[in-house]
Formats: sequence, C-alpha cells, structure tokens
Amino acid sequence: MESAVWIILLPLLTAFFLGIFKLYSDKLFYSLVIVSMVIYLYLLILVINDSYPPKVYSIGDWGLLGINLMVDSFSAMFLLIIAILFITVIIFSLNYIKVNKHKFIILTYVMIAGIAGMVLTADLFNLYVFLEVSSMSSYALTAIKKTDKSIESSFKYLIMSTFGSFFILLATILTYYLTGTLNMAEISLEFKSVPFMIKSTIMFFFIFGYGIKIGLVPLHAWMPDSYEASPIPYNVLSSGLVMKSAIYALIRLLYVIFGVEFLTESGILNIGVFWGVLTFIIAHTLAYQQSNLNRLLGYSSIAQIGYITIGLFLGNEKGLIGGSFHILNHGIMKGTLFLVLGIFYYSLKADEIEDIQGLGYKFPVLSFTFVVAALAIVGLPPFNGFVSKWLIIEAAIEAGFFYAAFFILVGTFLSLTYYLKVIIKLYTKTEKKTLIEKPDLSLKLPTFFLGSLCILFGIVPSLPLSLINNIPKFLLNNSEYIRILLGG
Repeated sequence: MESAVWIILLPLLTAFFLGIFKLYSDKLFYSLVIVSMVIYLYLLILVINDSYPPKVYSIGDWGLLGINLMVDSFSAMFLLIIAILFITVIIFSLNYIKVNKHKFIILTYVMIAGIAGMVLTADLFNLYVFLEVSSMSSYALTAIKKTDKSIESSFKYLIMSTFGSFFILLATILTYYLTGTLNMAEISLEFKSVPFMIKSTIMFFFIFGYGIKIGLVPLHAWMPDSYEASPIPYNVLSSGLVMKSAIYALIRLLYVIFGVEFLTESGILNIGVFWGVLTFIIAHTLAYQQSNLNRLLGYSSIAQIGYITIGLFLGNEKGLIGGSFHILNHGIMKGTLFLVLGIFYYSLKADEIEDIQGLGYKFPVLSFTFVVAALAIVGLPPFNGFVSKWLIIEAAIEAGFFYAAFFILVGTFLSLTYYLKVIIKLYTKTEKKTLIEKPDLSLKLPTFFLGSLCILFGIVPSLPLSLINNIPKFLLNNSEYIRILLGG
C-alpha cells in the first residue's frame, strides 16, 4: 500500500490499538506511542519528498464512496506542519498531561488522521468525512479536563462548528446534485455550465461554513473560550493544524473547483482581503485587553488568520506563497509560545500575565525562547514571521491592495504593544516567592526545537520556500491540477 494511504491509516490504527493496550499495560501503551510516532514521521518525510510532481492515489472504485488522494506542494506543506507539531506535542504531552493522558493521546491520533485525510483527499465526500473526524475529536479534547469551563467551552465549540458543518454539507449536497460527481476535478469541469448565481450561492455556503471553522471575525466567538479551557498541548495543535486544515480545505475548493477567474469575477477575492484586514484589526484590539495568557494567544491566533486570509485571497503567486508560508510559520511561532506557557503553568500554575512576573530570571532560556517567538509573530526581523509577512505585504501592493499593506503594518504595531506588555512583565523583578516544579527535558526539548525554527526559517527561508514556491502552480492554474487528478 502507498505511503500516502498510511498517512491516514496509521494514526487510526494506532488509536485503535492504544485503546486496547491501555487496558492491559502502560508500558505497552507508551511503547506503541513511541514506535508509531517514529514510523509516522518517516512516512511523512517520504511523502513530502515525493510530492513534486504531484502524485494521485486511487483507493477502490465504489462511485460515491471511492477515495482519491492527491499529494502536491500545498498538501505536502501541511504534512510538514503535521510532522513538526504532532511529534513535538506527543513528546511534550507524555510528561505534561496528568489527567486522562491515555484518552488525550488516543484522541490526538484520531484528530491527526482526520486532518491528514482532509489535506490528502481530492473529493468532497471524504473531505467532509475527515473534517468531521477532526472536529469531533477536537470537541472531546477541549472538554477533556472535565471542568465546568472546559465542558462549557466544548459545548460552544460544538454548536458553532456544527452550524458551520451544516453549510459545508449543504454546499456539498448541492454540488453533487448539480454535477453528479464529488471528484474535485470533475466538479470543476461540470461547474463551467452552472449559472453564475447558483455557483455564487454554493461558494457562499462553503465560505460561511469554513469561516466558522477557521474563526474569522465575527464567526470567532467560540475560539478564545476554547483556548482558555483546553490543555495547552491541544492548543498547539488547534492553532497550528485544526484551524489551518479548514483554511486549506477552503482555499483548495475555491481555487480548484471555482477557479481564480470566477473568484475575481464574483468579487470574493476583494471581500476576502477586506475580511482578513477586519479580522486582524479587531483580534489584535481584543488581545490587548486580555489578562489571561491563553485568551491573549487565542486572539493573537485569530489575528494571524487574518494575515493568512489576505495572502491567500490576493489571487496572485506571491500572495499564495506568503500566505502559505505564514501558515507554516504561525504553527511554529504559536506552538512555541503555547509550550513555554505550558511549562510556566506546569511549574507554578501561571496562566495570567501577573503570574509570570519575574520568571525571566527564574527560567532564563525558556523566557528567551518566548521572546524570540513573540518577536517572530509580531513580524520583526530576522525571524520567520517577518519573511512571510513581508511577502504578503509585497503581494498586496502588487495586486493593488494598498490599504491591506498599510493595515498589516498597523497590525504589526498593535501586536507589538500587547506582546511587549507580556515581555516586560516577564522581566520585572518581584520579591514574591513561588513554589516551582522543575520541568524535565521532555518538556524543554520540544519547546526549544520549535523556538529554534523561528530563527532558522527566518535566516534561511529558502528551506521551506523550496517546497512552498510550487504551490501557486496548481492553485492559480487549476487546469493543471485537474489534468493530473484525472490522469491526463
């Protein structure tokens, strides 16, 4: 069986056997986690290295239930994010998670299977199925602490996300009714004869449904509560993978099924750029008002989604490259910030800005890592966030969206204000004595690894860009994607 198929199957099989092993032996359970993690990393590297030119894998020939998988540069970039964040979070969680650890790891494997399926599938039916697999495991992970706050947050997430799923399913049903197929390439060809208003309506349903999943303002209300109540390792995956896989699905649908010409004609690209600007301005403003660090990072994630949306909706090559690079960078930067915060909470239950006063002197290396990631996410050189933000600014100017380029600079200043507030508190001396539980190496190493990537991808951006630079070839030119998917 092809490696790409095992990218989906292995985490599902692992989750199944972990559920059995935990009944008999913790030693067997953790041994399987480690072995599976290493094999999965190997498979991800194999598929990423073999992603150009794109590869198509067909599983079965069952009409509606047939599965078509396609690996191109866009999906390979998401597999790279999975490789970086999933392995990091699993290692971190083995020591960090104290309550329901077995359930947390099993649900994480299920969620990864759903996300991997979303970025590999090439048909709408399986895209929706994998989206729901990812979503349901996310609801459970949000509520896994079983506190009143976590259950309430999970319920809000469930209601809002189900509302989004309804519109996505409705759009999928209408698409199948009109075209008689769920294969993305075939739909794109059939859509050429569909009236403009009907296509626009279906596109609106997709955008509204995925907009809720992504957390674009004003569809973001569930997200900050979720970040505050969830385990921090899950927050890393939520901001870096769950939200981003929804962006991936939406962009794939828009550019492949509808095509850049229709997107331009319908005016949705202009709306998307404006929506992105509105999202990050409001989210930055709300982040500044937060005293809880998880909520602050949650609003910061929503703001970064705004920047990514601008890049991906500009409709030009540099915008797709910049937006895609920022997806990768945000997963790394925000993952670093959450993991540092996780260690602070692990050591002395610090989750408010006031709680971290003076920790810069007690945890000098960890605090420096936090500062690096914070400056990177603000968009300052020489860190990775600066490179992707600058590409988006250049792309916005190139496409004539001068207001978007200007407001990105404004957003950079706004984010600097609240991250400086946290950094200043971190290095403000205090006489308060605190009980500190020393973090071990399994917590610090994953954190330092992610933090080092903020520097590496800023100084040598060509490393990830060698993969990302190929993305526009199969989004702006959907006929090439269609040809490859149909075996032409």
